[in-house]
Amino acid sequence: MALVEHAVVLYQPQAGELLERVKEFSALHHIHLHLVSLEHFRADPARYLEHAKHVVALVDDTELADLVSGSRQYEYSVGIIPLHRASFTYRLFCLPSSLEKLLECAFDEAARAMDVLLCNDEVVMGMLMVGDSPLLDRSSKTYLAEQSGLLQRWWHTFMLLIAGLVRLPRIRHFPVTLTTAKEQQIKTAVTGITVIENDTTSLAARLVNTTVSAEDGKASVLLISPKSIGEYLRFLFRALFPWNHSVKALPGAVSYIRSSRLTIESKKPLVYYLDGKQRQAEQLELEVCRKAVRICVGERWCEEQAPVAESPKDTLRVENLPVHTERLAMITRRLPLFTHALEEEFKELFLLLKQHARVEVDYVALMILSTLVASLGLFMNSSAVLIGAMLLAPLMAPIISLAMGLLRNDQGLLRGSVKSILIGMLIALVTSALVAILVPLQRVTPEIAARLQPSLFDLGVAIASGIAGGYAYAREKVMKSLPGVAIAVALVPPLCVAGFGIGWHDLGMVLGASLLFLTNLVGIALATAITFLVLGFSPISRPTQGAKSLVLSLVLTLLVAVPLSVSFSQMHQAWLLETNLSSEVFAVNGKQLWLSDIQVSQWQDGVQVSGNLSSPVPLDEDDVRALKEELQERLQQPVRLEVGYRIQL
Repeated sequence: MALVEHAVVLYQPQAGELLERVKEFSALHHIHLHLVSLEHFRADPARYLEHAKHVVALVDDTELADLVSGSRQYEYSVGIIPLHRASFTYRLFCLPSSLEKLLECAFDEAARAMDVLLCNDEVVMGMLMVGDSPLLDRSSKTYLAEQSGLLQRWWHTFMLLIAGLVRLPRIRHFPVTLTTAKEQQIKTAVTGITVIENDTTSLAARLVNTTVSAEDGKASVLLISPKSIGEYLRFLFRALFPWNHSVKALPGAVSYIRSSRLTIESKKPLVYYLDGKQRQAEQLELEVCRKAVRICVGERWCEEQAPVAESPKDTLRVENLPVHTERLAMITRRLPLFTHALEEEFKELFLLLKQHARVEVDYVALMILSTLVASLGLFMNSSAVLIGAMLLAPLMAPIISLAMGLLRNDQGLLRGSVKSILIGMLIALVTSALVAILVPLQRVTPEIAARLQPSLFDLGVAIASGIAGGYAYAREKVMKSLPGVAIAVALVPPLCVAGFGIGWHDLGMVLGASLLFLTNLVGIALATAITFLVLGFSPISRPTQGAKSLVLSLVLTLLVAVPLSVSFSQMHQAWLLETNLSSEVFAVNGKQLWLSDIQVSQWQDGVQVSGNLSSPVPLDEDDVRALKEELQERLQQPVRLEVGYRIQL
């Protein structure tokens, strides 16, 4: 490494011992020094630069920007020796930690030509912050410090997360107008702006997940604008836990501009922080001056600054910026819990849902065919045939459309989907009733019986299926999962059982199966609407109308849950009774006997107990009657006993 022969050394009173080490180093390497106090140099730089065009400064971070500004004006190269070991300058220019190496770097003849970012004619050394940009300020840099241990890093990550959550109530959008070097103008609202210059390894730079260089002739600007509290929380977790570095998409709350010049205007004065120093202005002029200064940097700085070909094009990744008037008005008033959507933002999905809300020939044909298949499957007691019917049934689509209509209060979508559902129900009931009349069998198979006593479990299945269905529609890549959702929720078989009840004139069967279908319908619609709400499909205009529809759906779900709760309670009581009877040994007429494979169900005003009766000795009818009487005495209700007798030796 070639060292300079002459240098002006700027020092401060506290430089003391460090200045002596500089003198020793220069004497050892035959470097002629011109010692000048920083105060005198500031007063008349030209006078002292007559001795040398290389300046070595023993300064702290606060003096760095003035030094670089002078380098740009008076064209001298700069070597930096920070006064403190914790100085940010070490990180900024990757300076060596060893004092000997640091001195060699400071007196290096081959100073690096570097760009300079100016903000309203002030030099930006590391970062410029406007507004509130959680996690992206300088305090977050220790999170990325390579020397930190794993435990310390996780602890600091947790503390940063808590700090970001605490700042949430203070987050406010402010309107700005952005104008790039190509005179492209964007009117938007943001909560914070972060401009990166030399600190290209900061958390802000890593969040962009693209090449950020201090030598590309461009200013790298991050714009933070969450459109909801949910999006803000996702931004926090994405920033702190970047588990997938290969994903090129920016977080929903982040936009990115790279331009050689950027104007930020606001109607109100903007408070901003330039390398930690507070400033205020209504307009910020950012401009990059190419190769304007020469600074001695560490070897690692050269390695980290990936070579980037200079391009006249600006980089504008601003698709996440809010620009619509209605959205801007909403988020500047307050930050909603979930993102609200404009219909044109999800046009393809809305068109698909409107199409599914129409009654077409294909819909009618599939309803008839799926009902026929399901009816025969119920008679055959075949799960495989029923699964085929569930795959054919088109009822899930209009229910998903109904959910979107409820959320967005879209009257056209609501009317169309309700009409489709009602016609589908009518087709299924009429078709299955005709099948019940024509088929010369009138027996309740296990598959039919399974749909006569719905419980809270069925509501849970409907809600989970509704969430899955809504997510599948919103995410095109998982649309292939919809057949599985249709199988899980089984909409047509309950309608077929209700149709059988009509054909057989069995009101209890009609009511039981209809309750199961209503449970599925209400559970799916409510869960899907809430899923769409969380995923950001709530309307910007008329948000309260959508909320009213959701409340109505929730009330219907709670009403449906009342009989389901009764059924679930009966199921739970039956399970407890089965468990107790299975573990009991009965003594009847001097004989020991016990029950196994017990099934307990409701019977008129009492219960029916079915199972196998075992004993080591023969039993007669009197023993069984005595057992029945003992069960009635224990249960305090009438008992119908159906048992098969086994002798156990």
